[in-house]
Amino acid sequence: AEVNNTIQQQSIRQDKMVQRRIHINFQIPLYFPVFLIIVISGKFVRIHSDAFPVPIKSFQVLGRQVLSSASAIHQQSSKDTEKGDMSKGSLKHLSNPSLTRGSNYGENNNSSIPQPFEVAAKLGVKPTKEASAKEWQNAWKLLKRSLPILHLFDECKPVDSSLNLACMWWKALSGNDKSSPVFDDGLSYDILPGGSRLLVNKRLCRFFPRLHHANVELRTAYLDGAIKEIVAREVNEGQKIRLVCLGAGYDLRSVKLLAKSVVDIAYELDLEQVVETKQKLFGRLLKRRPWLVNILMPKLIPINLNDIIQVREQLKGVLSQSNAHDYHTIFVFEGVMIYLDEGIPSGLLKTISSVLKDCGADNATLCFADRLENIPGGDFDAGIKELGTNGWEMIDWCPKPGLARHMGTA
Repeated sequence: AEVNNTIQQQSIRQDKMVQRRIHINFQIPLYFPVFLIIVISGKFVRIHSDAFPVPIKSFQVLGRQVLSSASAIHQQSSKDTEKGDMSKGSLKHLSNPSLTRGSNYGENNNSSIPQPFEVAAKLGVKPTKEASAKEWQNAWKLLKRSLPILHLFDECKPVDSSLNLACMWWKALSGNDKSSPVFDDGLSYDILPGGSRLLVNKRLCRFFPRLHHANVELRTAYLDGAIKEIVAREVNEGQKIRLVCLGAGYDLRSVKLLAKSVVDIAYELDLEQVVETKQKLFGRLLKRRPWLVNILMPKLIPINLNDIIQVREQLKGVLSQSNAHDYHTIFVFEGVMIYLDEGIPSGLLKTISSVLKDCGADNATLCFADRLENIPGGDFDAGIKELGTNGWEMIDWCPKPGLARHMGTA
């Protein structure tokens, strides 16, 4: 009996060792390159400490944090927090750490914001996974500490304004997913730095849990679909399409739509430092996709969106470059209003409406996936009122969880 018991215990230990070995073998291929980059970059920064704006001490502990977070990150999921809280380097903690994303949404919880899986089903996107606030926060910390290292040898030196860098990687992940409606055949992937971008290539992107990139994917899918619907309607009436993106960041929606001849001309208004960086990223993109030199690239306009007067003048200049009735203009806001000063989001909506009237260009549509003012939840009537007050008539309303919770057209 003792012999049998000993054999049984040895068998159990061997089974556990095999399981542990399988788990480690699965984790290492995905995270070892990250760890290797961290180790190499850490040594580099110790020698050239002024070459990178990150404390040296963070590199000394980063390797351990990556390995300790590797197992947890596969269980991460998106939570009801998007770019806003993270831009300040901290996340809101739920009172109940075990609470999962979506637990406070839906009609059953008397919420005007639907649950994540409901929005995903409507847009034809794979739903985000549910996870606790702690898991989600750990995943974000790993991403935040990895970004400087991923761009350590980046010749473009992109500035991280309002989490533009994080969104650039998130959109590259979704853009490489062939099963996603926002699949762009590696377009967003081609502005990422060489070497480190291999971590999110088409073969590896499926291993990433549906976290932040899945939440942003909802916004991308909605806006892409809304713009295509507008274009189909207006082109049938013989009009050209002009796209104006306010606060586009490093997003390549304009390039994608121009390359596919969905729109005829595109303008992007953003901060001067973002515009300068994006010009460099366009240069990288054209080297990797030389055929894009044949299209009219988006016109980048440096501007501070908090300056309403400046925005008014720039928009007048854009709209006056052609006959007002030759173009249908589509204005796009995505995840930018949440960073603007109080009163500015509503002021921008009113300003755009006013400029359109002054220029006699009433043939325009507003597309947004952002946070409108005076609408704490996703209330439909509140949305109609806010848009109507600022000169717009709502066409579609599709709220979702997150800070940039208001999606719609007007």
